[in-house]
Parts: sequence; C-alpha cells; structure tokens
Amino acid sequence: MERLKVALVGCGIISGNHIEGFRRNAERARIVACCDTEGEKARKAVEAVGESEARAVTDYAEVLADPEIQAVDLCLPHHLHAEMAIAAARAGKHILCEKPLALTPEDCDRMAAAAREAGVVLMHGENLRTAESVEKAAELIRAGRVGTLVGLQATYAHWQPERLNQDWRARPGESGGGHLIDGGIHYIDVLRHLGGEIAAVQAMMTRFRPELGAESEDTAVLNFRYAGGHLGQLFATHASRGRGASSMLTVFGTEGCLSLDAFGSTHSVTLFSPGQPPEQCVERKQWQESFAREIAHFLDVVQKGEPLRATPEDGRENLRVVLAAYESARTGREVAL
Repeated sequence: MERLKVALVGCGIISGNHIEGFRRNAERARIVACCDTEGEKARKAVEAVGESEARAVTDYAEVLADPEIQAVDLCLPHHLHAEMAIAAARAGKHILCEKPLALTPEDCDRMAAAAREAGVVLMHGENLRTAESVEKAAELIRAGRVGTLVGLQATYAHWQPERLNQDWRARPGESGGGHLIDGGIHYIDVLRHLGGEIAAVQAMMTRFRPELGAESEDTAVLNFRYAGGHLGQLFATHASRGRGASSMLTVFGTEGCLSLDAFGSTHSVTLFSPGQPPEQCVERKQWQESFAREIAHFLDVVQKGEPLRATPEDGRENLRVVLAAYESARTGREVAL
C-alpha cells in the first residue's frame, strides 16, 4: 500500500501529538509538508517529523496547489477550520480537522457538503472518539452490562499553562468561547457516544483565570437531559491543580456501573456489577495512544473505505451542545436542542 502523503497545517502545541500519531502509523502515511504562517514553527515541526522529504511551508495555497499532497491535517485556531477545510475539499484533499469542527452548525454543514461534493473524507478529529477505553465502554453498554442507563457523570479538571490562555484563545471571536469549547467538548463527545443524544442542557459558568479575559470561562458545570430519559453531568475546569482527583467518567445503570479513569489509574475501564468483584476491562491507558488510534482510523477510512466513526455530524452535534450550554449560562434557563 502506498503511503498517504499528508500536510500538517498549523504547527502549534497539539501538532506534536499529531506528528507522533503519524509516526506510529509510518508504514501507511507520511507528513511531507508542515505549514504555518510562522516559518520558525513550520521548520521546528519539520524537524520533529524527521522525514527527509518533509518541507516547511508558510502559504496554505502552496499546500492546496501541490498535486502530490493527498490529505491535510488541520491543527488550527478554531475560527480557521471551516474555510480552510472547504478549500482543501475543493482542492481534492482528504481532511482530518481538530475539534471543534467549526464555530457554527452552519459552517459544519458547509464543510460536510464540500467534502461530499468533492468525494473526499472529512473526519472530525476527536481523539477520544476512537480511544480504546471509550470504545470498550460503548461495547459494554451496548451489550447490556450496566442494564438501563440511569445517568452519566464526567469530570475534566486540570491546570492549563498560562501560554495556552493567550493569543487566539483569549479572543472569543476566534476561539468561540473558553474551556468548554476548547477542552470540555472532548467529554461532551464521550457523553454523547456513550449515553446517546442530548435533548436539553442547563449550565453555569465562571472564570478564575484573568488572562482569558472577561468574556471567556475556565470553569463550567453542565446538566443534561438525554433523549432516552436518563440524565448527565459534566464538570469542566482548567483552573484546578492536582489533576486526577476523580474519574474521567462514570456510567450509572440499573445493573451496574462503569468507571473510566483518565489519570492516576492503571485501570482505564472498570465494570462494577452487583455481588461481583470489580472487573478490569481495559488495563492500560495512554493519552498519546488515542491520537495514534485516531490517525489509524482516518487512514482506514481513506485507504480501506471503512465508515467514519468520528463524523462531521458528530462534530456538529457536539458544537450544538456547547452553544446550548453558553445560551443557558447567559439566560439562566434550560435550553432544548
């Protein structure tokens, strides 16, 4: 199988995880260009890639015009996703786009339409969607191991370095908001994947980190009503030190519970059944591995024609939940989706 030739577009913090993810899939794909408006960032990314043919590029138009580049991996500020993905589709490139897919549902629709019209893959780049722990939890729920769902409770608490709260992340017009749309959206995807569609949201938000500016939150609490009748909750903050104090997510059911531990545990999925000792369903967990699995799935879709598990529609629905939460926090009311 010929290796897919990929351009990495956007060489900021998250690009390192993507570079390592492609390295772990080196027999199937290679990064041939690293594109960033800041030439030094592009050059450092090329060094990290370590491919002799990889080159640094500062003009996205050069990437689009290169007939050898078959796919783009967009690791960009949120407000750039839509237009740059649409341009890539029109140039005949497959697209892996970091979360959030876009800043409006309408832009998500435009991106998906452009990919369909061009006959290229548009994958919503959510690394937790294809993470081993989340896939195993979904399998156990579908198999009835926890019975009827009662509720889901997720926590995403950590301290984000000050440098990540500056530049475009401190400008709501470019970021779309604060921690919820940038980090908490990971867990909204997991909550939807495991619990089903969310029908309504009630949210409260606040800010402890002054560098974000008055318009952006670093802490949010969301309550959900699921379409299936059960309930859910997400506590998301990047203003707390001591990461790992609680489980990433717990699924509560009439016949048992599932715990997904994100940090500080050697067991990443544990099933608790009545009268039984805890069952360790997934022993190992590594954050970087989730990116390697994400990229492997992207390659499966592009090279083998496998169906997408992280679809543009999922990206759109995750965004709709975030926007409903922002509306709820502004109005003090429950917002139906």
